[in-house]
Amino acid sequence: MFCFSSCRRAPATMAAAMAVLVLSRGAIASPWASQVIAYVPGTNPEAGYSSNATVALGAPERTTGENTPFGSFPADVTMFSSPYGLDEVVSIGEGGYLTLQLGAPAIDDPGHLYGADLIVFGNTFFNTDDFVDGNITGMQPDPATIEVSGDNVNWFNVTPTADGLFPTQGYLDSGIFGTDDFFVPNGGVETDYFKPMNPALTLNDFLGLSYAQALALYDGSAGGTAIDISETGLSSVSYIRFSVPQGAGYNAEIDAVTIVPEPAAALLCVVGGAIALRRRRSA
Repeated sequence: MFCFSSCRRAPATMAAAMAVLVLSRGAIASPWASQVIAYVPGTNPEAGYSSNATVALGAPERTTGENTPFGSFPADVTMFSSPYGLDEVVSIGEGGYLTLQLGAPAIDDPGHLYGADLIVFGNTFFNTDDFVDGNITGMQPDPATIEVSGDNVNWFNVTPTADGLFPTQGYLDSGIFGTDDFFVPNGGVETDYFKPMNPALTLNDFLGLSYAQALALYDGSAGGTAIDISETGLSSVSYIRFSVPQGAGYNAEIDAVTIVPEPAAALLCVVGGAIALRRRRSA
C-alpha cells in the first residue's frame, strides 16, 4: 500500500553514535539488513517496486518522495506520509517472498525494551481527515508473514506481521507532510530507529488522536513492527524472510530491518552522540 504524498542526511551526532555502536558490536558491517539472499516478487507486486530488492538494505527512510513514478516531491516520512520512492521500498506480491541476511546476529535478550530484538519498517500509514493537525481515522495494513532463521535452513514464524502497525516516523518535529507548504522536508530532531513501540498499543489506541497526541504515544520511537525472537526458542537469528500468501488480495512493502542493540551498546550510542554534540558546541 502506498501513500503518494511525501531521507535526509543524518547529522554528525548520529554518525558518531552509529560509529560507537558498530565498534561496540564487534565491528559489524551494519545494524541493518546487509544482503539480499532471495527475492521472488510474486504475482502482483506494486508496479515499479520489484526491480531492486537491495533497497530493503540499510537504514529506514527519514525523507521520501525524491524519486517516484510521478516526479520528485521530497517530504519527511511521517506516520501519515510513508516511504514511497522507487529506491526506498521493495514490493512483495501474492506468493512472493524476500529473504534478507542481517548485518550481525540479532540476539534474544529479555533486557531489550519490550523484549524486542528486531524492528521491521514498511510503508503503511495512518489515514486522516485533517491534513494540518491530524485526526487518525484508520489505516490499511498489508500484513506480510515474518519468519526468522539462524542458518537460512530452519525457519520459524513469529507472531507480528510486517507492513502494519506502526507507521514510520522520521522526525519528532515534522509537519504531517513536511511543512504547511506540502512536500517540503523540515524535520530536524530524529526519532530512534532502535527504540521499539509498545506492543500493547493497538490501532484503537490511535483512532481519533491528533498528530501531536500520536507522537506522544510514539515516545521518541521511529515506529515499525517489533519482533521478540524468544517465541522461536532461538538465542539469535541472522536471517529474516517476508512473504505474502497466494490469494491474499494485496501486496506488502518492506523498507528496512533494524537490529535492536544490546543495552551496553545502546548506552555507548548515547554517550557517543553526547560527546559529539559537546565537541560541536565547544568548537
